[in-house]
Amino acid sequence: MEKIQRYLQLQRSQQHDFLYPLIFQEYIYVF
Repeated sequence: MEKIQRYLQLQRSQQHDFLYPLIFQEYIYVF
């Protein structure tokens, strides 16, 4: 979970709004 939160924070700082949901879905499928 910590890795996901850190990764999402990096995405937010980079402002990849369209990649954010896609990556989040991929992480959900992985778990």
